[in-house]
Amino acid sequence: MVPIKLVLAVQEEEYIDPFLRYVHASEFDRRLVVTAFSRKEAFAQYVLESGGDIDAILGDATFLEAVDPLKRPGLCCIQLGEDGNLTGANGLCIEKYQPLHQLLSSVVELVRGGFGTSMPSRGRPIVIGVYSTVGGCGKTTVALHLARQLATEGGKVFYLNLETIGSELTHAGQSLREGQAGLARLLYDLKAADDRREPPRFPISAYAYRHPVLQGDTLAPPDNLNELLEMERKDTSELLEYIAGSGLYDSVIVDMDSFPDGRTEAVLERADRVVWIVTDDWGVMRKTGGWLAHLERTRPDCYRSLLGKARFVLNRYTGKRSVDLPRPDLKIQATLSHIPAWSQGNRQGDLLYSPLYQRDMIRLCSELHGEGPITLALEG
Repeated sequence: MVPIKLVLAVQEEEYIDPFLRYVHASEFDRRLVVTAFSRKEAFAQYVLESGGDIDAILGDATFLEAVDPLKRPGLCCIQLGEDGNLTGANGLCIEKYQPLHQLLSSVVELVRGGFGTSMPSRGRPIVIGVYSTVGGCGKTTVALHLARQLATEGGKVFYLNLETIGSELTHAGQSLREGQAGLARLLYDLKAADDRREPPRFPISAYAYRHPVLQGDTLAPPDNLNELLEMERKDTSELLEYIAGSGLYDSVIVDMDSFPDGRTEAVLERADRVVWIVTDDWGVMRKTGGWLAHLERTRPDCYRSLLGKARFVLNRYTGKRSVDLPRPDLKIQATLSHIPAWSQGNRQGDLLYSPLYQRDMIRLCSELHGEGPITLALEG
């Protein structure tokens, strides 16, 4: 993501110093390039000479008034309000004295989302659920590499892990800083907003952080598993709509449990595509067939909808198959190569690299985004 070129313009120099230090010491160092001014004359001269090289101005009302004649179309001007007075001249105003993480998150959201600069060109993002009926099929590895490949191709990606006990993302670059929220806080705030019958108060950027290897955004997992165990279908649906509706992402990749509880069922229902992971194993195929047969008997509408968006992906493919899918009407639509080196101390939380696996991922991404079907020649 290209960093936002932000100009901070306030009278108090003691406000500028902690602002800049926090930006440089936080994840916002990748998102913002900040130039600060405490004198109106220097600020106005900078704006005059900058041309189109500024994305946003964050400042006191008197500073914004000083450059009002210099404003150009597309320049985002955000006023800093005090004592609850959040009425800006152009409608964009945030509280000046608040936790810096919340303030900066709001700024990023207003610049990226509020003006539509990062809305996907195709409209709402595609939500891709990654699922397997049986654990141990490499589902999380697939989800992580899928997210990274989409990001590598230039997409804005959000990776959401809803496994009860998920694989920890390594190489996060740094531990979460004091005051940074995560999935647990987001779930709490969404419930509170629902109880008040109001929209959520904070943007997704107040809860998420950018993973440097994944090249996309994600949420820190809850410390208490009850936060996930208590998630109901409604909670999950609201969470997905909140992330997808932010306007900041092209793709939302959801890694979920194999057990079909309310949380998993909500993802399967909401997803635009479901990457259904299987392996060349008789037990995996038998359990997949059993689950599908049960779903067809008990919820035929859900069964038809799911099969319409499911893409069965054979993971750890060695070049030959010994086991077929459990139903003749189901087909393998993509394969992901077996990488023997990954089997030795394989840590699902790591994003490993293989040219062969990346080739397979490129083909899978093309299929998921409707750029043409995958043609496979599988030896029986």
